[in-house]
Amino acid sequence: MSLKIGILHEAALTEGKEQRVAMTPDALARLEKKLPALTVYVQAGAGVAAGFTDAAYEVAGATVVPDFAKEKMDILLRVSTPSAKEKLPLKDDGLLVCLTAGQDSWGTLAKQAHHVLALEKLPRTSRAQALDVLSSQANLGGYAAVLGGVSYLPRLMPVLMTAAGSSKPANVLVLGVGVAGLQAIATAKRLGAQVKAFDVRPEVSEQIKSLGAKPVIFDDPNVATEGKGGYAGSLDEAGQAHLQSLLAPFVAESDLVISTAQVPGKPAPVLMDEQTVASMKAGSVVVDMACGGYNKQHGIKGGNCPASRADEVVSVGHGVTVVGETNWVSRVAGDASRFWAQNMVNLLSLLVVDNALSFEDELIAAMAVVKAGKVAA
Repeated sequence: MSLKIGILHEAALTEGKEQRVAMTPDALARLEKKLPALTVYVQAGAGVAAGFTDAAYEVAGATVVPDFAKEKMDILLRVSTPSAKEKLPLKDDGLLVCLTAGQDSWGTLAKQAHHVLALEKLPRTSRAQALDVLSSQANLGGYAAVLGGVSYLPRLMPVLMTAAGSSKPANVLVLGVGVAGLQAIATAKRLGAQVKAFDVRPEVSEQIKSLGAKPVIFDDPNVATEGKGGYAGSLDEAGQAHLQSLLAPFVAESDLVISTAQVPGKPAPVLMDEQTVASMKAGSVVVDMACGGYNKQHGIKGGNCPASRADEVVSVGHGVTVVGETNWVSRVAGDASRFWAQNMVNLLSLLVVDNALSFEDELIAAMAVVKAGKVAA
């Protein structure tokens, strides 16, 4: 008997806030070659917001259903975290695969699904890269955040020469040089801006230079830190205040700041205070990509900038715009869904062994936050 995999209409579940879909027709075709015994059910309209029709899913071999009222799945793939009120279309021993809202949400998910894989718990190893939705989505998020920030900017990014004169390139500052930050640097450079970037991990300066940007480097060991697994480490309150003072002149001279710095499981570090942001030129823009995630879950206002508000656009000082969008990647839902779906094909190749669920692989085991209805220790 084949395992049933369900793909939900997430745009409908989230009132349009989530445009992505967890499986795409092209990825489904590849999945069927790897695991032909699987049966995939797609809720009608699931991919429309990302540009994938029901007919395309049917051609790829999926069964399109109006809803899951009469169907129970062995595996449910989704992008967004289920709300506590959702009744998931899973069998009694079914498995949910998704990003979760952190450890605080696992107890609720244990009541909704027999097993849960939390995609954000995937280890940061070379072998895990093919499954890593955080990286694939952050890459596109960095791109979309720059384009979104430019849409609020009342000036050109590149040098543009006309008969009426020429423009100067915009000054862009990227704070936090992880996957999203690197893509933000690359995108801003392609748009013709002058780009500077900072990270608390000094070793990333070579990556910044390789993209044609100028690293902001402070000869100060008090603002250099690295956490586990290559992530940025956290500074204490005094350390953050010191770093804010060092970054203040770079923030003030920027036309556009893209801020991405986050520390797993902790509030985002405050890298620029409201006074500094208010001192920026009129018309300047701050895109705070760090005001989602942990901060939104725990009701913390702001991310790297305390003036930002999750999913809001606010004005600070004499006309500085602070953008707190928390789901930039959903704005490029088509390619984001393709990347996500391929990550899921790779994950399922490890998860399904002899047409049964297997939690033996070390990567799968690391993501299993709920097993047999109980939150893993």
